Amino acid sequence: MIALLLAAQAVFLTPGQTWPAPVPPTIAAPGVNGAARLRVDAPDVTIGPVVVQDAYRAVETDAGVDTPRIRIRGLKATGLTRDGIRLRAAPGALIEDFDLTHADAPSTGEHLPQGIAITAGTGITIRNGRVARFRMPVEPGKYTNGDGIATEGGTSGTIANTLAEDNSDGGFDIKGTWTLDRTIARRNGRDYRFWNTVTAGTITAEGWTSAAVWIGKGARVRIDHLIASNDNAAPLLIVAGSTDVVITRCTLSRPTGAPLVKSEGSGNRVVLGAGCK
Repeated sequence: MIALLLAAQAVFLTPGQTWPAPVPPTIAAPGVNGAARLRVDAPDVTIGPVVVQDAYRAVETDAGVDTPRIRIRGLKATGLTRDGIRLRAAPGALIEDFDLTHADAPSTGEHLPQGIAITAGTGITIRNGRVARFRMPVEPGKYTNGDGIATEGGTSGTIANTLAEDNSDGGFDIKGTWTLDRTIARRNGRDYRFWNTVTAGTITAEGWTSAAVWIGKGARVRIDHLIASNDNAAPLLIVAGSTDVVITRCTLSRPTGAPLVKSEGSGNRVVLGAGCK
């Protein structure tokens, strides 16, 4: 049996079963670490549509739990105090039609906030959603975390038609091998953070604080069309060293003289196409 803990009550699902009923319920779960929580391996579970209010995390999987082919559809979560969704090992996962919003107060201490966090799994699809306001306070001498969507190395999949806005670090903080298309990152510290191998169709960056696209050491990134607009002079790209970056075309609206590429290491190859200069 597969147990999902809903606030103070438990719902037991068998593999392949769907929870909840077709009419979306509202679950009030103040401070609960997983309004839907998976404690044992759970293949083929479907969660949603459902509305979750004020949870620590809306969906949580315990350490070591595998959730192959999990389906999370129609999840709306508000007032979160850490994460929207955390999946540990989720090959073939589908997350779609979601709206995840952190509480007004930023997370503090060790409570690093992320809209969607995926540790492991290939063939993952994330589409048609929004993650917003996953933030930590700015403190002198400390790195400010807080990501919209964060994936770890070894993961792979696609992210499409998704908005990440007002997160304090990365809008999309992507490790692994991923394809992005029709994504919008708005008013994040770094709208996009690409660490390994990323192929993108059209991606949009707006109002970033540090960089529209930050590219980690050794990363290989291909972007067909980068649409970027900002009122401040923060760099368009930051490249960390030994990167290989090709952007085929750009549509830019930025202050005159704003830096195009900032290098934080040597050995970078950056090829910029039409409209990118």
